[in-house]
Formats: sequence, structure tokens, C-alpha cells
Amino acid sequence: MTQTYNAIVVGAGVMGASIAFHLAERGLKPAILERKVTASGATGHSSGLVRMHYDLAAESELTFKSYQQYFNQWKERVGGECGFMNTGFIQINSREEEGQLRGNVANQQKIGINTSVITAKEVKELFPDLATDHFDYAAYEPDSGYADATLTTNSFIESAKRLGATLIQNCEVTAIRAAAGKVIGVGTNKGDFDAPIVVNAAGAWAKHVAGLADLQVPIETWTHDVAFLHRPPSLGRIPAMIDLALECYFRPEGSALILAAGVDESMRNDLPDEEDQTPTPAFVEKLIDIMVQRIPKIEQSGLHSIHVGRDGITPDQRAIYSGTDLDGFYLACGLSGTGFKTSPAAGASLVELILDGAPKTVNITPFRFSRFAEGKLIEGEYGYGNIWK
Repeated sequence: MTQTYNAIVVGAGVMGASIAFHLAERGLKPAILERKVTASGATGHSSGLVRMHYDLAAESELTFKSYQQYFNQWKERVGGECGFMNTGFIQINSREEEGQLRGNVANQQKIGINTSVITAKEVKELFPDLATDHFDYAAYEPDSGYADATLTTNSFIESAKRLGATLIQNCEVTAIRAAAGKVIGVGTNKGDFDAPIVVNAAGAWAKHVAGLADLQVPIETWTHDVAFLHRPPSLGRIPAMIDLALECYFRPEGSALILAAGVDESMRNDLPDEEDQTPTPAFVEKLIDIMVQRIPKIEQSGLHSIHVGRDGITPDQRAIYSGTDLDGFYLACGLSGTGFKTSPAAGASLVELILDGAPKTVNITPFRFSRFAEGKLIEGEYGYGNIWK
């Protein structure tokens, strides 16, 4: 028997969960179809940074609205918990990119973000255990930090269910059903589902799902290694940090660990459901060598664990939030490692596009699917180039 819903969201990661929540808030009764279980893909391996520094104003606005309207008041706005921790955030770039850093901070200040350019001396005063020899200036966001991606996802889904959404797990989409140029539903291993709206938020599987609708979406599977290091007992307060001077990023993980990763330790085109959890060769040794340069006390640390996550990445390493030529079929994919922190505002904006014809929360037009055919890949106003190597 075919089941009928107002909308279908394919994928129960944080982006799909956000979209389902916002659809349900608008009075729809969506079904969330997940091939495994909630947050079992990229979301469950997310580093969870909540920061607003990007080289593209539209991304900074997505993260700012997500912080301001959601993460900063999660219980009141969504319900449940997101695990947000305010640690402060530091962005470090090479000395050669000081102009871009200052330009991006100026753009972010225009949006209303609490950010500033500070000196290496000021960074040392804020966080005495950081070495500051590799840079002269940094961007500082005192309001930023990190949150728990799985908690965030589950909160969105539980709130969506209270509003009438349905979650169906272990349900793999095997067909996108269409008639007369319009989507009419999906086929799955649990039968057919009818809906006039289908949103592809399938993460690393999004290219396959789009292919079921005869859409060629330029997404590669991106495999990224993340380490958890024991926190040295003598280490003081550290921020969440993206350190492009040394090509790494890190943040506290509770009181006992540090989450850390490099920006160039990644693989492309593994199978989305590849079970291998082996990191790239020399990952840990290289990462610790880098981390010691920024946090010398890491020499007193050691490896706790590693996880390997997979996401979809586009040629310009920017997300796709868009309608398609198939009426009623939408894309929220190719998140390229930035989906978590943008998910609240991106989900709201895409739902506005779907239901109202135009986004209001944030203008997501730059993230349109047609940009690839148009040859108009997204570039930052004060670009840092592609971050993931």
C-alpha cells in the first residue's frame, strides 16, 4: 500500500532533520526516510564547530543566523539539547593572506557578527598555551564554539515528530518517481511513498539519489579523518580554531579530550557506505607534529581514538541548496564539510524557497544547482581558495 505525505526528506542527517523540522513548523506532515539510522553518515562524524568565519558572506550569514536564532537559544527555539559550548573561535591564516582575513572580518561585521582582527600578542593573552610564532594577526569570535551534531539532529527530529513528521529508518530510496515533469514520490525497499515535494539531503549518497531522477550532480565522496587526543593535565583554556597557517583545526572535546584534524588528510571517491575506518597513512604522526607547533603541551598528550567520516563535496567546495528542472525535487547536498553549523538557517531558507518561492532567512541563490552548468562556481569575496586539499 502506497503511503502519502506532504513532503519527503531523503536523509536523516542534520540537514535533512532541519528541513523536516522547518516543513513541519509550516504545517506540513513530512516523512524522513533514512537508509540506516539518524546521524549515521557525515553528521555522526561532524566536528561540530559553530563559527562564522568564511571567505563568502553568504556562508557567514547562514552560520550567523544559525547561531543567533538557533544554537544560542536552542531549547526555546527548537526544544531538546544541541550541546553548544562557548569556547571562542580563532581563525589563523598565513601572513600572505592578511588582506583577505581583514576583508572577510569587515564583511562579517557588516552582517552583525561579533568578530574582530586581533594581534598574535592578544591571542597569547587570551590563550597563553598557544604558540603564536606563525602569524601576526587572527580573527577572533568570542561568541563561537562547538555543539553536538547528533544531539542537534535528534532534537530537530523529535520536534518535527511532535509537529506531525514521521521518521522511517532502515528505508533506502531506490527510485524517484515522476510524471509530466513533476515529482510524485519515491520508491524504497519498504514500498512506495507519494509526495509532491522530495528533498535530497542524502549526504554522501546524494549523487546516487539525484541519479535516480536522471540528474547529474557534481559531487564526489570525500573521506575525512579526525583524531581525539588526550588533553594534557596542565593545558589551560583553548578555543575552537581553524589554523590555515599550519593546515589544521581543533577544538576542546569536553574536559578530557581535544578533537583535531588536518585540512589535507582526505581521500576522494570511496564508496559512500565503505566500512573501512582506516585513516590515511601517517595521519596521526603528521597531525601531532603540526599540533605541537601550535600547542606545545600536546607533547604530553597521546592518541585516544580516530574516526573516519564521509560527506559529499562539490567542485567549489560549497553546498547546493536548490530546486531542479524536475518540479518538486530539491537538493540540499554537497555540503563539503560545512553542513552542521549552517543547517538551521539553511533548512529554514530552503523551506522558504519550496513553500514561498523565495528564501527570506538568508539568500541562498548563490548555492543554486544551475551554477555548475552556468560555469559560475562560487568564489569568496576575499577568497582563501579551496580549503580541503
